[in-house]
Amino acid sequence: MYTDWLLVGRLAAELDQAVRSARIRDVGMTPDGRFALRVRARGAGGDALVVDAFADTPLVTLEHVETLEHEPGWPRAVAEAIVGMRVEHVRARRGDRLVALDCATLSRFGVLSRYRLVFELVPRFGNILLLRDDVVVAAAREFSAAENPRRPIVAGRRYEPPPLPATTLTREGLTEALRAVVAGPRAQVAAAAARALRAATPIVPALVATSVVASIPDAAWANPDALAALLSDQASVALATAEAGLGLTSDVYVYREDARIVQAHVAPLAQFARLPLERRSSLLEVVREAAAVEGSSKRTSGTAARRASLLRRMRRRAEWLEGERQSLERLLAQEPEPAELQTAGNLLYTYLADVPPGAAVFVPASDPSVRIDLDPELDARENAARIFKRYRKAVGRRAQARRRLLELSAETAAADELLWELERADDAELEELSAEVDRVAGRAAGRRPGTQPRRTALEVRLGEDARVLVGRSPANNADLTFRIARPHDVWFHARGVPGAHVVLRIDSAREPTGAELRAAAELAAYHSKARTSGLVPVDYTPRKYVRKRQNALPGLVWYTNAKTMDVSPRAATG
Repeated sequence: MYTDWLLVGRLAAELDQAVRSARIRDVGMTPDGRFALRVRARGAGGDALVVDAFADTPLVTLEHVETLEHEPGWPRAVAEAIVGMRVEHVRARRGDRLVALDCATLSRFGVLSRYRLVFELVPRFGNILLLRDDVVVAAAREFSAAENPRRPIVAGRRYEPPPLPATTLTREGLTEALRAVVAGPRAQVAAAAARALRAATPIVPALVATSVVASIPDAAWANPDALAALLSDQASVALATAEAGLGLTSDVYVYREDARIVQAHVAPLAQFARLPLERRSSLLEVVREAAAVEGSSKRTSGTAARRASLLRRMRRRAEWLEGERQSLERLLAQEPEPAELQTAGNLLYTYLADVPPGAAVFVPASDPSVRIDLDPELDARENAARIFKRYRKAVGRRAQARRRLLELSAETAAADELLWELERADDAELEELSAEVDRVAGRAAGRRPGTQPRRTALEVRLGEDARVLVGRSPANNADLTFRIARPHDVWFHARGVPGAHVVLRIDSAREPTGAELRAAAELAAYHSKARTSGLVPVDYTPRKYVRKRQNALPGLVWYTNAKTMDVSPRAATG
């Protein structure tokens, strides 16, 4: 089952009715790794608002939850802030899969305190954030300005919601896009027409756009000009009908196959017309049923729990690395500068005869601004020898600390890369990634039965002789870059953030066009941690300038001779 902003809007409306004014009694993680708030809901079939923000289809449901685990980090920060508060309102953002839960409480002195929980329900790129006065207090995923310059998510910074999709096709552009595809096979034409319609009217979700295209009569496809006008008009009507379905008095349309929920929506969907249709009054009940059926196989097989466990381990590892980095930087700040110790020792040797016995401080006549602390029990020469000993130790400690900081930078990059890979990985990739988690987290990987099949890169055709290959895991990234790619193929990577390796290959003697370079860069931005940014800088260079990093995670590389292109993330359209 897929979601869009219309479904999320209906969910928010039903949640608002169910939990408004309810007191938050507990906050934590379910045993399978989902975030939950225990509340007193009114007749909604559950005592906990459960957020599965990192699933393939992120959802918010009301369920019965037996136990909650109280983990350190951001879940504990959320719990400390909002447990005991009442839910004031649950709202959704038009055009976006975002739910905001406003909480408030009055102290015994009459002081009002407010927080907002934001659930960004974007598939594989979801997030959970706690805000106070629109400032981030805690977040499940943080992105620094270096990682995501367009939309950093860092505690203490003002929160910026994800940018809404922008119109990229005019009416004339829609007509031309339709003219270019109408002669092809009907299934491909319908898919391309739905994408073009969304590019012209991005407020129309994919499910609704596909429904509009499916309802167009065959005769209309012969005239692209009339077809563009018809699609635009029908999309406006379908969107108005769907938005009317956000009210709690409207039914939800549920499509089943073999008793399993295939899709639900607030408006009828023509692409599912062949399936049995059921009308229900509550989307929350439908979502809970779908989540239970779809999630049970994952939880039974241990896949969801495995992913949650690996994510928790890597987040703990990232927190530990950050703690060590801060400790080393404090040490460097507190350590005396070696140059100052060296200067003090040299001055003492220069003015040995001028240092009175038993002195605790010496100020050299050549530089009255310098005060040299002395041990009164030692003479001047012994004090100078002790200062030089401290100098040598300070030089050694500082060099060791700086070496360790460089190592920590590499280890943090590996941890960030693995966190992102775990969040985007499909079930088949988790076993491969678990071995990398063992290695990065400092635990020896156990023997695993059998061998994992070699992952193949995602291939996107740009033309008869042009294709883009996208890595799907750390090992697949390394395989794509160092085994499959040729020296003069063009290699792409989103700058400064974890992301897939992307290779543009031209299967002829010509050079790639500017449009082909941009299409590959857009794919690199889409398959990166910066996917939700409006504009992403993407570096690209011939593959021959890419080198492996020694003793690093597969796929972590150095590269030179790169150019940079700022693009909007875009999925494959072919």
